[in-house]
Amino acid sequence: MKNVFLGVDGGGTKTAFLLEKDGEKFESIEKTIHPMQASKEEFRDRIKAGIKAVVAKAGLDISDIAYTFVAVPGFGQYPETEAYIFATIEDILGSKNFEVGNDCLNAWAGSLNAKEGINLILGTGSIGYGRDNHGNSARCGGWGPFLGDEASGYYIGKMILNYFTKMSDGRMEKTYLYDLLKEELDFENDMDIITISEKMQREDIASLSKLLSKALEKEDPKALEIIDDIAKEASLVIRALIDELSFDSKVKVSYSGGVYKLGEVLIDQIKSYLNDDVDLVEPLYSPVEGSLILAKKIYENGSF
Repeated sequence: MKNVFLGVDGGGTKTAFLLEKDGEKFESIEKTIHPMQASKEEFRDRIKAGIKAVVAKAGLDISDIAYTFVAVPGFGQYPETEAYIFATIEDILGSKNFEVGNDCLNAWAGSLNAKEGINLILGTGSIGYGRDNHGNSARCGGWGPFLGDEASGYYIGKMILNYFTKMSDGRMEKTYLYDLLKEELDFENDMDIITISEKMQREDIASLSKLLSKALEKEDPKALEIIDDIAKEASLVIRALIDELSFDSKVKVSYSGGVYKLGEVLIDQIKSYLNDDVDLVEPLYSPVEGSLILAKKIYENGSF
């Protein structure tokens, strides 16, 4: 069928599947397909389950899909994983009618409808991607949790854990954030945080970022300090992409990822670190819809 397209958005925590059949859309969700968080078997099983779920909902066969775009988190950073990623997807789809890319591509495509501008993902991890009106593209950040991922959910979670230790031993004044963490992780002895944190996975640490919203409601000074820090880090990525690319006019910058659930307090703080040559705009569509946009564009034009 010519009018059946599939978009896949792999994130650090979950993977979203969106199939469109003659304008009607069908969705499914699986766990992450990040090559450093999922084994080869898990990658295969999750991709296969997600695709089978959406085609079943649409009353179709996998062979009916005209084109697919699969966004894989961390794609391009681990060359040793690429052969099995392509081979697995080709085997499941039964064709070569697909493209694979880093999840910064579909996030950009969704937020700006694949038009020139910049998108900054702040989710479990963080990465920025931009394209100018001359066809040039660039990415910034995305160095992973050990080397970077500044302003991401993981980064915020680590900051909260670090602030807790400083509040506990007197290097910082105790604030509401200290009590929130003890309540969230349910422990009494402060030293227990060592054992608890050592057992936490990347997504567990990233999930602690939600405590920031609660602390901000109380105008916690340390929460405001963290907001300022992540806004500054976000602005550095945006500025680096603007400097790397050649925009002829005011640059549209959009965003995606769970960290933005912090709302206007974060958006306004990011704006405060940007110049007047930037227009920070709400995303038009979600990242998984961005994958769908890319699938259609590549099918019709051979590229995006």
